[in-house]
Amino acid sequence: MYNELEPKRVLVVDDDRDFVQTLELYLRYAGYEVSCAYGGIGALEELRITNPSAVILDVMMPDIDGRKIVRYIREKMKDYDTAVIVLSALSDQNSRMDLLMEGANEFLTKPCDPQRISATVEQFTNPDSGSSFLDAHVY
Repeated sequence: MYNELEPKRVLVVDDDRDFVQTLELYLRYAGYEVSCAYGGIGALEELRITNPSAVILDVMMPDIDGRKIVRYIREKMKDYDTAVIVLSALSDQNSRMDLLMEGANEFLTKPCDPQRISATVEQFTNPDSGSSFLDAHVY
C-alpha cells in the first residue's frame, strides 16, 4: 500500500515530447510528482531510480516497444502495485487484450484527454477516492 502522506509519483513514457510535456504539466497541476522518459530506454532508467505509483506508457516507440516495458515491470521488477496505463493509437481489440494480458491495468486510445488520463491515474493510485472520469479534476 502507498503512504498517503507521500506524493503520488507518475512516470510518463512517450516518444512524442510535446505530448509528454503537456501531460506532465497537467499531472503536476493535479498534484502528482512526475518524471518523464521519451522512449523505452529512458523508461527503464527511470524505473530503476524511481518508484512510481503509476506508469503512463505509449506502445509504439522507436527503441523499446511498450509491451516489453510492461513485461519488465511485471516480471523483472515483480511489481504488481504500480499501475500501468497504456496509451496507444492502436485501437483494435486484439492489441488491447494482448496488453491487458501482459499486465497493463488500463488501455486508453489516443488521442486521449488529459483529464481522462488524470482520472484514470487517480482511480488506480487512490481507489478509495471514488473518482471517476465524470467528476475528477473538472476545472
